Order: sequence, then structure tokens, then C-alpha cells
Amino acid sequence: MKIILAGIILSMLLIFSNIHVSDSYLQYNLLVTVKPEKSPIKDTEFPIITGTVTDEASKPIVGALVKITFAKEVVTTTTDQYGNFKYDSVLPIFAGYYMINAVVTKAGYSTGLASSTLMVHSPPTVTYGRGITGDPIVTGNYTVYLGKVTDWNLETTCFVKFGDQFKRFLKTCDLYNLAPTDFKTDATVVHSLAVIQHNADYRLFPVSDYFNGLTLNNNAQYRYVENVWKNYTVPN
Repeated sequence: MKIILAGIILSMLLIFSNIHVSDSYLQYNLLVTVKPEKSPIKDTEFPIITGTVTDEASKPIVGALVKITFAKEVVTTTTDQYGNFKYDSVLPIFAGYYMINAVVTKAGYSTGLASSTLMVHSPPTVTYGRGITGDPIVTGNYTVYLGKVTDWNLETTCFVKFGDQFKRFLKTCDLYNLAPTDFKTDATVVHSLAVIQHNADYRLFPVSDYFNGLTLNNNAQYRYVENVWKNYTVPN
């Protein structure tokens, strides 16, 4: 009897030993890294975020879904054949410290998490040279500033210091006669121009508009500035 019982138990063990657990019930770990490609950066630069996703054996994970949370941006991307991912930010960013968070998911794996930080420097102090200083012109609900370009990324983005402000203007460099063909690569330039503020809106104009308005008084000055504003050319 004991021999028969032992045989039954042994047979059951052999049967269960041949049953494979479905892979769908297994959860493997994802190892994730995320970091800025460069840190610190100037606030005239665009952040680039990179990272990798591997398994516990350091094998790249292809096609993993990566959710990146950074400043005011929430974006998704996927890993390439080497387990790498990359995101080039196109939104303005200001001086300060920023947390970068990455959440990675892939079928058959537990969720992977990673974080890092990015430091953004304050804009450089601009020293005005001779001939480009001037007080703002205030007329009605318009203010005309004499501004200075601190950086220019070809014809797509201008970084302008005026008064006590520093702002980024997109697709506007052509409005003050800077020729993109004169610059083969991104270049730091020194150039003055007019910045007109109307309520909460700011626009760039040739520097001559500042000096033309400076010569006028009262109603003539207001009509001139208003006309300049209304004839603004929207950049393409």
C-alpha cells in the first residue's frame, strides 16, 4: 500500500513539474535612466532630454512607451532598437531648477521610473554700448523700448533685452534687417531694435521706429506709434 501511495505522489510531482507558468503572469523589471543632454544650460537654449531602458540583464528594451514630464511639458515617445529615447524641447524655459521624470511601460514588465534635474542659468547681463541707450517712450497705451538683441538662432528666434526685461521672440529676426545669409551658423549678435508693448503684447520693429517716435510730441507721437503697431507684419 505504501509503495502504491509513493508511486502516486511521484507521478503527480512529475506532472506538475512539466507545467509551465505563462509568461503573461511574469513581471520583469525595467531599468530606466533619464537626464538632460547638457546641464546647466542658458535660458536661450532648448533642453534636450535623453535616456535608456534595459532589463535586469542590461538588454535594451525596444519599443517601450516613455512618458516624460518636464516643466510644463508632458510628452510621450518610444525607445529605439538600442533601448534609447530622446526628446528635443521646443518651448521657452526660464532660469531655475527643473525636475525631469520618466515613466516607462512595456507589456510583460513592471513600470519603470527615473528622475533627474536640469539647471537653467539666468540671462547674461547686457551692457549697452554708446548710441543705443534711451528711455522708453510712453504714449497712450503704447510703450516703445530701445532694445538689444543678445542672441539670435538664425532667423527663427531672437532673445532681446529691453528696459529691465529679457524676452524670447520667435520668427521675428527678419523684421530688423538681419540677413540669415550673413550667418552660416548660430551666432551671437549685437544689434539694436524697437520693442513696442501694447497692453500685454510685445512686438519687434526696426530701431528707426524708436528714434522716429522720439522726435515727435503728444498726439503726433501717439498717432505714429499706433500706425506702426497696426502695420506690423506677422512673421511666417
